Amino acid sequence: MTSSYTDNSTECAICFEPFDGTETITLTCGHRWHTACVKQQLQSAKPNTSQRLLFSGYRCAKCKAFCDHPDLRDLTRKTDELRERVDALVEEQLKADLPAAWESARQDRDAKAKLLDEGRRNYAFYLCGGCDEPYFGGTVECADLQQGELIASEDRLCQACSPRTQEICQHPFEHGAYHVWKCRYCCNPATFLCYGNVHFCKPCHDRNPNAQAIPCVGGACCTFPKPKGQTTHSNGSSRECEQLYYCAWCESSSSRDAFAQNESTGSRNFIVNPSGEEGTRGWRPILDRWGQSEMWQVENMELRVDQHTQTNFVSSYSWASMMQTVPLHEYVRDPSSVQIEVSAKFMGRSDCPSLFFMQTVVKDSNGRILHRVGTSQLSAPAGFWEKATLTIDPVIGAHEVSMIVYGKDARFWSGNFGSKVCHCSVRVLCDEDELGNILIGPGNNAQMERQRRLKFDALIPLAFFIFL
Repeated sequence: MTSSYTDNSTECAICFEPFDGTETITLTCGHRWHTACVKQQLQSAKPNTSQRLLFSGYRCAKCKAFCDHPDLRDLTRKTDELRERVDALVEEQLKADLPAAWESARQDRDAKAKLLDEGRRNYAFYLCGGCDEPYFGGTVECADLQQGELIASEDRLCQACSPRTQEICQHPFEHGAYHVWKCRYCCNPATFLCYGNVHFCKPCHDRNPNAQAIPCVGGACCTFPKPKGQTTHSNGSSRECEQLYYCAWCESSSSRDAFAQNESTGSRNFIVNPSGEEGTRGWRPILDRWGQSEMWQVENMELRVDQHTQTNFVSSYSWASMMQTVPLHEYVRDPSSVQIEVSAKFMGRSDCPSLFFMQTVVKDSNGRILHRVGTSQLSAPAGFWEKATLTIDPVIGAHEVSMIVYGKDARFWSGNFGSKVCHCSVRVLCDEDELGNILIGPGNNAQMERQRRLKFDALIPLAFFIFL
């Protein structure tokens, strides 16, 4: 919203030169600047892996509101999306650190806003040098220390991109909360994360920034897991002293089995052909506003997501799209009362950056849209499968839900070099003992009838106008 404030300044507060005869810009907050000065400020403030994420350079220097103007959108759009992703991480960290406070603030708008502001002030986030995504890296109190700050992009890797994580954990992105790291300066398990990638036990953290390496006694005298081929741990300030001891989730066979089926309790997956096992059966391309469509293709899976899935969908140089509609009323007694989870796993190639995003649309029995939600445009990670999830709370009048996925490569290469997708899923979330009361049950053969219809259903492009 544009401010009614009128800035009567006669000179730019950035360069202290007069406005006379020079192109100026008035931000939505009402403050006036030289256009070139503001653009230079925004260019210089672009986030990078050498320091924690600070968005102060994107604020008006007079009132601290974020710079906003139609002529600046090309410079601010990417960072605006990044700030949204950081806020989502703030919420996740608050839920983990202050579960009681977060639960009590969820229904109180002012209390929630206050808690989020506290998280933004106290938590430090960094940009991963591997996937270019933000990740939690400790507290601001530690990050503001001059000693120990890391500057090389290889030091700024989120847990999912770290080779040390991938050697131990099968699903590094999803299992991050279950990882047990070694203290960088000694052999004890770490309880603190600082500077983005430095793990400390409490005694070493308390001595920081004057922590000294405590040599490993080695052999059977040190009971903690050793790196492959070594009899001692490397302890000290070097990043080579980082080690993931184990993943608690992967260590539990029962948890592994649960993960292979569903990460949270609920119904079976209602999506037919979720990973391209049967070509593109069940999926329809989407016509854009110009009447064009690009369908996802199917390829053999190169990097296995699990021991069962052998294929995945893959996109090309222009936006590929596909949609599948699930008739909730055929599976659920009261579609208006259930919480729905829509999810997919996606990744890209190491030699060609790619993009991905996902939408969900809930409609009533007359085809009217009741609810629409989507992810932001995501950079597909190279080297591992990341999960995107949308959770939809009960929608009054819900009759059916449509899952829509989009992908493309970012370099316009000819061929299928875009983002890849598998494990597409639409499920009802509930406790296992509630399934019998929520689902209609197998007796109506709804799933079998839907399979039969889809088997003979021609792939007719469906006009579903979107704005990319």
